[in-house]
Amino acid sequence: MAVPRSIAFPAGPWSLFNRYIAGKIVVPFLALVLILAILATHITINLIAGSLEEKYREELAQAGRSAGEAMVTLEDKQLALLRQMAFTTGVAEALLQRDPASLEDLLAPIAINQRVAYVDVVAADGTQLLALRDPDIENAAEHFDPGLRSWAPVARVLNGDADAVSDRFADVVSAPWGDLFTVAAPVRRGGALAGAVVVSVPLRDVSSQLSQQAGSKGITLYAPNGTVLASTIRSAPAALQAALAISPTDTAPILSSRNTTIRRSSVVGLPYVEALSALPIRGQPSLVIGVGNFFTMIQESGEQTRNLMILLFSAVMIIVAVLGFWITQLIRRPMRNLVAGTQRIRKNELNFELPVETADETGHLTSAFNEMTEGLRQRERSRLAIERYMSPKVYQLIQAGELKMGGVQREITVLKTDIRGFTTISELLEPEALVSFLNSYFERIVAPIKKYDGEIDKYMGDAVLAKFGATEWYPDHARRAVLAMIEMIEACDAFAAELRFAGMDPIKMGIGANTGTAVVGNIGSPDRMEFTIISDAVNTAQRIEELCKELNWDLLISEQTYRASEDAVEVGEPWSIQLRGQGRATLVYPVLGRKNNVPIERMRAYQALSRDVAETLS
Repeated sequence: MAVPRSIAFPAGPWSLFNRYIAGKIVVPFLALVLILAILATHITINLIAGSLEEKYREELAQAGRSAGEAMVTLEDKQLALLRQMAFTTGVAEALLQRDPASLEDLLAPIAINQRVAYVDVVAADGTQLLALRDPDIENAAEHFDPGLRSWAPVARVLNGDADAVSDRFADVVSAPWGDLFTVAAPVRRGGALAGAVVVSVPLRDVSSQLSQQAGSKGITLYAPNGTVLASTIRSAPAALQAALAISPTDTAPILSSRNTTIRRSSVVGLPYVEALSALPIRGQPSLVIGVGNFFTMIQESGEQTRNLMILLFSAVMIIVAVLGFWITQLIRRPMRNLVAGTQRIRKNELNFELPVETADETGHLTSAFNEMTEGLRQRERSRLAIERYMSPKVYQLIQAGELKMGGVQREITVLKTDIRGFTTISELLEPEALVSFLNSYFERIVAPIKKYDGEIDKYMGDAVLAKFGATEWYPDHARRAVLAMIEMIEACDAFAAELRFAGMDPIKMGIGANTGTAVVGNIGSPDRMEFTIISDAVNTAQRIEELCKELNWDLLISEQTYRASEDAVEVGEPWSIQLRGQGRATLVYPVLGRKNNVPIERMRAYQALSRDVAETLS
């Protein structure tokens, strides 16, 4: 017979065409859609570029407003500093006495603490008594203007002027060493003018502070005639004046309104966009402030956006127009649903149903898939129901087809429990309350049995018969059974505490365990079978459990169980007792606790009990 050859598909884009149904639809139209995507992207980017420039202009305008607010804050700060200096105790007296040394002692600490660049003090007749300069200023000694009294803010203070705002004045003045933002305030004593305190900040420092508040934008301050007073743009002064100077006819409407004017210019050969608005001093528009940035940033941002949009928009156009509309709607969605449903079934997630969206072959396939899922759900419900009445290990043997008539002989450990005084409890409770009580009780004591791989053989009223190493054999079945017994008692004690807290009588239980050989297997007919154990070990375990009440101890095990688990359990001295229905004496061991971990209360209880048991047995 000829062996079929495997088809080697070429790699690259052609593999999409050969391996996938979607490829057979996508590839013929891929080139056309790509061209359409590029054209659409080009048109969109042009629109976005215009919108981006408009948005950037608004950002500049907002930055200008922020700079104006920062100027008001700066002015208020300077006025507050002047107020502090003018009202400092002793300043007025030193002015009247024309005492520069005292003035320096009083005002120098304030100037240093506030890092003021220029502080000048003049007497009422205009004589300058003190000039404080920031030591960081280069050639600070040369920064002295004999005509200080003619500065506008100083002259108004010395003339005793006052307006609706206050008697302190601020303005931009031209000093021999540069333009300053100057604030002057009077110093009075007894209502009479003693002199004036003048604080000045270089206008270049003002522009730097405004630039920080405007988001590090370029800040340029213009005089009312349009000349550049200060700017944060790095360029030669002459070139900056030539590039940014504004015509007086253009500054007039800016100063007379609160509107923002956007203009373009060129600085050092680069396009520059600037938002021009009035800058108020003492509430009056005094300067023109320009907030701008080089337009290359917008161009670069536009180019980056254009490149990104071309890639993204092309991909989106291809996916949405071709794959999204044709493949996803007609083929890929139902196929993906089927694949996802298969993955969920593999994880044993069965509570779902796939939507049947089409009437074609994929729709028929989805319907068949839902029918299969429903069958699996019914099978899972049956399994869960069976496992509630049958050991899961037995069910696994049934599913594997390994459970047949007959049995095997093996050594196992059996334990039996009983609630002390259950007859009295059952008489006091209504049937519904009694069932609820037993379910809560069984839920707690069965958990340790499952924890150590034991199985419930049967429930007998309030009693439980459990087996270890029966269906699935393991050599340490006795050890597991004893550890489970200890945890069952602990769970019962916790349940008793809950009952006591709820106002009910607490309960006590007894557990007896025995290890011995048993026949494990199916008993019955081919039509009705039961998987159980047949052994005298079961009867012995029941008899030992009955001794718990007689000897007043909750955990008792046979000698065989102790010998097989002595590495895990602490026991007391054995008691030789003839069990009911047996002609020989049996050694029964009281279980105290885990190996090397017996609670002191339990040890004391055993010591008190052992004397009573010894007297009873004697």
